[in-house]
Amino acid sequence: MGDVHAAGNPHVHADPRRIATIARQLSERLAQVDAANAAFYRARHEAFAQRWRQAMQTWTARAAPLRGMRVVAHHRDLIYLYDWLGLADAGTLEPKPGIPPTATHLAELKQALAHNPARAVLRTPFQDARPSEWLAREAGVRAVLLPYTVGGTPAAKDLFALFDDTVTRLLEAAK
Repeated sequence: MGDVHAAGNPHVHADPRRIATIARQLSERLAQVDAANAAFYRARHEAFAQRWRQAMQTWTARAAPLRGMRVVAHHRDLIYLYDWLGLADAGTLEPKPGIPPTATHLAELKQALAHNPARAVLRTPFQDARPSEWLAREAGVRAVLLPYTVGGTPAAKDLFALFDDTVTRLLEAAK
């Protein structure tokens, strides 16, 4: 079956709404296990949450043109990003999670995109660029490298910059 996660897809960090939930829960848990510093954890969380809410509003507004944009991903690690931005899944390069793309599978994707085009083929820095670049070239769409995590691209220097860069790269592909 490939790289199937028995407990579910662990790639929740691709959706800033889920990061907000995780931050809140982490803050509360730290306050429980280190009660002497509970006020510190809660204050730091509140400062983060306020900045995060403002940033999410900005990202969501900037990303509005992406809603409904059909994309192909290398792996099923971007489904939370799809959900947040309203991207439409046009296929996956891996025939099964964790199984490298085969020539047959890529040819089938190329044929499918000829009938129902996508705007971009997405990959992350740790995935082989060759399949996404080949499909993008053959299907006449853009190959887009997304940072995926902090440090994934030079611009993704922190958590806020991660989403800034992700939205910017997707908007470039949508042009």
